[in-house]
Amino acid sequence: MAQLDKALQFFSWAKDGRDCTEISVAELDAADSATLAVLLEWTQQAAGRGVPLRIHGASPKLRELASLYSLQDILPLCHD
Repeated sequence: MAQLDKALQFFSWAKDGRDCTEISVAELDAADSATLAVLLEWTQQAAGRGVPLRIHGASPKLRELASLYSLQDILPLCHD
């Protein structure tokens, strides 16, 4: 959880009023199921507001973990 707290300081949120909300997780060194749970919650909250969420900078490990839990179609993880 400490790693996730640290990563939250580096997340880059887009301004409201856009057609989507974007965050960057590029500074996230480690990822685990708790990380996926938080990202899933944020995705669901954004969808509830009618504003899609895009998650940029996802590492291969984070994308692999999402795939392991069959979340690759739910979590909008971009590796750019």
